[in-house]
Amino acid sequence: MERVRSHWPLYALLVVGLIFRLYLWKRTGVYLYGDMLRYDTMARNVVLHGYLGLGPGPSAFVTPLYPLFIAFMYKLSMLLHGGHLLDQTRVIHETFLAQQMLSLVTLALAYYIGAALANRYVGFAAGVLSLLYLPNSFIGMLLLTEALFMPALFATIAAFVRAEKGGGVIWYIAAGALLGITTLVRPTVLPLWAVFLFLMWWRWMTARKRGENLPLWGPAIGMTAALVAVMLPWWVRNFIDFHQFIPLSTEAGNPLLAGAIPYFGVNVNTLIQASRALHETQQTFAIHYILHGFSHHFLYFAGWYLFGKLPYLLWQPYLYAFLPAFVLFHQACVIVGAVAALVLIVKPLARSVAVTSLYLLIVQLGFLPLARYGYPVVAVWLILIPVAVFYAWNRWPKRGRLGNE
Repeated sequence: MERVRSHWPLYALLVVGLIFRLYLWKRTGVYLYGDMLRYDTMARNVVLHGYLGLGPGPSAFVTPLYPLFIAFMYKLSMLLHGGHLLDQTRVIHETFLAQQMLSLVTLALAYYIGAALANRYVGFAAGVLSLLYLPNSFIGMLLLTEALFMPALFATIAAFVRAEKGGGVIWYIAAGALLGITTLVRPTVLPLWAVFLFLMWWRWMTARKRGENLPLWGPAIGMTAALVAVMLPWWVRNFIDFHQFIPLSTEAGNPLLAGAIPYFGVNVNTLIQASRALHETQQTFAIHYILHGFSHHFLYFAGWYLFGKLPYLLWQPYLYAFLPAFVLFHQACVIVGAVAALVLIVKPLARSVAVTSLYLLIVQLGFLPLARYGYPVVAVWLILIPVAVFYAWNRWPKRGRLGNE
């Protein structure tokens, strides 16, 4: 009971978050565009025709978990409402409600990660920032992968942090399994497996220098085996349907090509037509275009890939950019959050979260820079900001120490 009472701030955050999310859900209608139309079509193909694909047959255009999640919600709606998918607005609005409830998991995990890295006061501060950051409360109202990606990503980070705090092999296994789930939602996170292994090795080497004996091979093998076990059904399905090994998806060529155009000086449709004229896939054409750019205009392309994409990814918020006050809040979080991530690399426990956030940013520099893809980075930085303040406060001369609680 004492433990329950000690986390009452979390419950208060969840109640406020729930009320706000339900308010948004009641006040927001259904409007699908862009990628949302594709996910809706794929989910309907699963429910009505029994295959996962965008066109008339199966495909591996995107990783499967989000379309399957929507398909599950559509099927549940059919069972609750007479076995039909006729009322598209009602079905999708009910899916939005489930996604809004799922977004509360992200809020709770922001609190947990902050508390694990410092104490429950820091966890509460991370939760408050996450609550005030409006996109966190609205992504459930969009038929996009963020609705499932964010709780899966935060759960992966939370499990790895718990493992590093001495949770044992089981938590490394959980982190591997959750990373597999997150990868099946958005494939760009798969290299986090190598990042986590490197961090585990770094921690092991540091412990050895201090004369401590930390396990390495058992946790590493357990995490890897769990990741492979989660990914295996997708690999087997692709091999059976397409007779080739497709580890992730086949859509990477389009965002790679769209992101290869410095400052969008050329219309991407022009390059798509050029790739078709050469009978090359968009991915192959994008690689040739990038190599040609670096060989003939090195500084121009290097500047684009190193710095030029950052304003597109981070400077304007994903959603709510029409609110000037929120834009200022977002930009302040970006600046302070980036500093916090860089500073916390030197802190052993917070290092994994800081490095994860920087990886999420770096990997997007290779693809189309949109505020939507920068949003997860900012969401993680909202946790790191109060953690960095906590460490800075405890280092300040003549300040009282705020220990872990």
